[in-house]
Amino acid sequence: MEFLIPQAKKQGLKSLVTSPLTQRDSRPFLSFGFYPYQHLDILRKNDLRTSPPTNTPVLLRPFQDEDQEELLLLDNRSFDQFWWMDEQSLKDIIDSQEVSFFYVAGESRKLGGYILISFERDYAHLSRIAVDPEYQGRGIASALLDRGIQFLRRRGVRSISVSTQANNYRSKALYRKFGFRETGESLCICRYDLSGDQSLSIQFHKYDDIF
Repeated sequence: MEFLIPQAKKQGLKSLVTSPLTQRDSRPFLSFGFYPYQHLDILRKNDLRTSPPTNTPVLLRPFQDEDQEELLLLDNRSFDQFWWMDEQSLKDIIDSQEVSFFYVAGESRKLGGYILISFERDYAHLSRIAVDPEYQGRGIASALLDRGIQFLRRRGVRSISVSTQANNYRSKALYRKFGFRETGESLCICRYDLSGDQSLSIQFHKYDDIF
């Protein structure tokens, strides 16, 4: 870390941000001068056989390469800048073998939302779900999540987890409706400010979910 800080300053960076860390893993960063920047709560659904009825007619389909530009625009409209997905992040997701379910809502010229789920054997993780602010409140998030759970259930997945901001009560309400329960576990994203100007930063964390 002693070498990273001077190098980051030399590159003109203004802050460093970690990946979501457990309490234990965050200790070395906090002792070095990082501070807690975002807190994430972990929720889990252990029974994929049950889901609330979703009767809203929503066009859902697999993500296609031609959706990339519109999806990035949707993503930027849906989240605070800290959570924005950039072009390279999306490319990494498309190329990743971990993402098993990548669906969008709507036509390619105007997407209403999208969902990303990864799974291995009988365990899954909801990596990201987003709905364009213009279309929120119309059941799109529920339709996307329901389709994802159906997909996992057919493949024998037994459990799915998600992490979301501790104060994101809207997303927590959605997850609880679908049978997710808070595990009592949490993650912390730590930040180190290199100067008073926060216009530039490097985030050495893997892309994760926030709704």
